[in-house]
Amino acid sequence: MRLHQINQLDYPASVEANWQNSLQDGDHILFIEAGILRLVHQVNTVKALIDGKNIEVYYLQSDAVAYGLSPNIGTALSDEDWVNTTFNAEANISW
Repeated sequence: MRLHQINQLDYPASVEANWQNSLQDGDHILFIEAGILRLVHQVNTVKALIDGKNIEVYYLQSDAVAYGLSPNIGTALSDEDWVNTTFNAEANISW
């Protein structure tokens, strides 16, 4: 499993295409910082990634609190969970 960390709401089109096309079956995505806004503003895109490539989606609970969000998709991670998930991944890719 590779962990992709997304920290922005939007990237340039070429970067968007690159990170989404690089996902492999069973990879995980962690939305952090402003990236968590995707779980509200780009729900359909995130759901398509989950369904299309068997992706697990996570977000930082502290970022959800900071933005006043309660996402309906994904699993909240504490900072400790984030560290453990990062160490358990074969590779970590920050976009």
